Amino acid sequence: METLFWIFALFVALEQSWKYWAIDDFFRRADQENRATDPAVSISIVQPILSGDPTLWDCLSANLMMKTTYQIEFIWCIDDEDEQALIGCQALIAKHPEVSVRLLSLPPSPAEISPKTFKLMAGIEMAKGEVIVCLDDDTMLPDESLETSIPQLYQQNVGAVFGLPYYVNFSNIWSALVSCVVNGNSLLTYIPYTYVVEPFTINGMFFTIRRDIFENVNGFRGIEAEICDDYAIARRLRSYGYKLVQTSVCHGISTQVQDGNQYINLLNRWFIFPQASILQAASLKELVSFYVLAFLPTLFPLFLLSYLIFNPSSLVALYGVGYLCLNALMLFRFNTVYLKSATPTSYYPLLAVMQVLLPFHILLSLVMPRKINWRGHVMEIRDDGTFDLIQRRASGKEP
Repeated sequence: METLFWIFALFVALEQSWKYWAIDDFFRRADQENRATDPAVSISIVQPILSGDPTLWDCLSANLMMKTTYQIEFIWCIDDEDEQALIGCQALIAKHPEVSVRLLSLPPSPAEISPKTFKLMAGIEMAKGEVIVCLDDDTMLPDESLETSIPQLYQQNVGAVFGLPYYVNFSNIWSALVSCVVNGNSLLTYIPYTYVVEPFTINGMFFTIRRDIFENVNGFRGIEAEICDDYAIARRLRSYGYKLVQTSVCHGISTQVQDGNQYINLLNRWFIFPQASILQAASLKELVSFYVLAFLPTLFPLFLLSYLIFNPSSLVALYGVGYLCLNALMLFRFNTVYLKSATPTSYYPLLAVMQVLLPFHILLSLVMPRKINWRGHVMEIRDDGTFDLIQRRASGKEP
């Protein structure tokens, strides 16, 4: 057992060191990329919107004030019954008359179609731009992020370009926990594996695609029933021979988590989605990279803690302290250099705590029923990535 532990420990130490190098190398190379833009390219930013989060309006407003040289239009897709969304969106449109925003109100999605995909399909059909940007309503793009992303769409065989998320909401302990989960793992998850295999999925919170390519692959038609819209469109693009490109754009996200129940539901959804998408359709090489570079290293803190409990050792304890300190130092550096100091200094200890708690959340998602609450929509996820809609979200009308 001791030999097995030290083999695993050595592997994780080397693997983490390599990941840190890969992340720095990724951003260093990104700084050297040609970002020449064509201001004549028109862009449609399609956002499915659902009211409820108190920071929603700040997120939408931030995107309206984003600096870019491109001609852009926003298409906001809301539900007919979401009166709060209607009132809030109309107020923002009136406040920013200099920005082109079209508001599209839609009936409830058919039970067999993902509510988010239903809105994206309707919004893209209405869009006029040569480039489509799919953007979640809780996501905020930094200035000139389009200047970094769009040129890469015009490289040979590129199908979609996507960004790197980090969370900015630390308004309460539950929101802070979620933010620390993302900020402590986002760069480590999305970047290093692209040095081993080509990207096989995208970040659905923000991705861009040329309209002609989107139409060439038939868009979301035939995959609209899949709950993981990002992996579904990524898989389709690759089946047509297109590549996915991870860009260096780091974009903020604000989700306010009200209580422990919402916190558990959110993390459970995040960890159920890969089970119903990537793990069902990825190739052997992709699965190996997923388990070796993501799954096993994430479980290592739990393995380390268990070993210390059942086999107390000062040497192992010293290794554990060194491991956590190295992680803390690197996360501190990533936070300040790449993530715009999104995590306040006072929450750094929570980043380390979440490294230990995260394995428990992952294991919990493996044994819990595949029932999720997605912004009020209660769904049962099937093994093939589709879903059964158990309960629709309550009306967003004012009482």
